[in-house]
Amino acid sequence: MKKKVLLLTLIGLLAVAGVVSAAGLWGNYKGYAKVKVMLDGKQILTSGVPAINFQGSTMLPLAALKSAGVPYTVDLKKQTINIGKPTGGGNLLQATKDIIALGGDGVSLTDIEGDITSVVYFPAIYGLDDDWTDIDQIFKKLVPLDAVYMRVVYIDEDEENVIEIKTSDYARFLNGAITDDELQDLWITSGPLFDVAEDAADWEDAG
Repeated sequence: MKKKVLLLTLIGLLAVAGVVSAAGLWGNYKGYAKVKVMLDGKQILTSGVPAINFQGSTMLPLAALKSAGVPYTVDLKKQTINIGKPTGGGNLLQATKDIIALGGDGVSLTDIEGDITSVVYFPAIYGLDDDWTDIDQIFKKLVPLDAVYMRVVYIDEDEENVIEIKTSDYARFLNGAITDDELQDLWITSGPLFDVAEDAADWEDAG
């Protein structure tokens, strides 16, 4: 009987040691092991309660869903959460293939200042004026993903230049609701290529 009790005690200690070891990997939160959440190889950071392992199940904060482009609504009265389909649904894979074919480095959906933004990195090929045709096509491929903003990071001589627009604004342009001239006022740009007023004006004329 004593041997049986000793064996069970040893098994219990090994189990506790395993939990402590797992908790030590990324730290712990109120006694529960933290879980690192990744999106396209990049860690999703959330403020407040992190993802944890709770009694063998992974508990994920809603903020992580938002970062992954998964829409949801919360009804506090009914204590109900309604989770929609991921932003873009089945269009993301095809959009990624099309964008890579155009010279982009793929697509990532990320939370930038609280808004889901589709981001594409585009290494310069011939210069912004000549590359704009492909960049414009990339924006058109991003529209169906239905992120709040679309952003192309144009990399020229290792310097990053941001070209961004609200998806709904670009969609209105494609639908003929606004003119090309009106669209020009809605672009958000930053980076060395746009720091010089003359260069920015040339790019707007090209767009």
